[in-house]
Amino acid sequence: MKKLLLLVMLALSTLTVSAQEDSKFTFEIGAGLSKVVGSDANTKMNFSYMIGATYDFALSENFYIVPGLELINKGFKSDVLDGAVNMYYIQVPILATYKFNIADNIKLAIKAGPYAAFGAFGNDIKFTNGKKINVFDSDGGYKRFDAGLKAGVAVEISQFSIGAEYSRGFLKLDSDYKQYTQVFGLVFGYKF
Repeated sequence: MKKLLLLVMLALSTLTVSAQEDSKFTFEIGAGLSKVVGSDANTKMNFSYMIGATYDFALSENFYIVPGLELINKGFKSDVLDGAVNMYYIQVPILATYKFNIADNIKLAIKAGPYAAFGAFGNDIKFTNGKKINVFDSDGGYKRFDAGLKAGVAVEISQFSIGAEYSRGFLKLDSDYKQYTQVFGLVFGYKF
């Protein structure tokens, strides 16, 4: 058993070392729409944006593990609120990515994986009845921790990429209601 484990580790390290030349950092910026979804959610779309960085860790010529670090705005609008709710998260996605060669220096990337996010800050929630609380206030606000699934597709041309991404939270924002974060956006990247 020990010999088999050693052989597997040696094979994986050889594969990883040979694929390192294709590993790259990517700076990303994106914009889109977000809202809260679920059976207890009655919200409208709100403008969302993100900025972040990822690292394409090549496991083979076509398969990558892509961890990232992002600052993302997840928010919504509602008829019972005066203005929009903006929640800013520090998000860490880990995406499994498969890249198809389409032509010279052009690849199609399909990616999916989990994310974990921590609510760093947000605006005050202003209700139409005059009540006001901070979005992450422990007395009536939303939970700071979010986790879910992120998926997307991108076209990579040389060092540049453009793609569409979708993320959906699986943890309730509030323990009393079935409300979850959702974001759809366009993402632009530059590899260096």
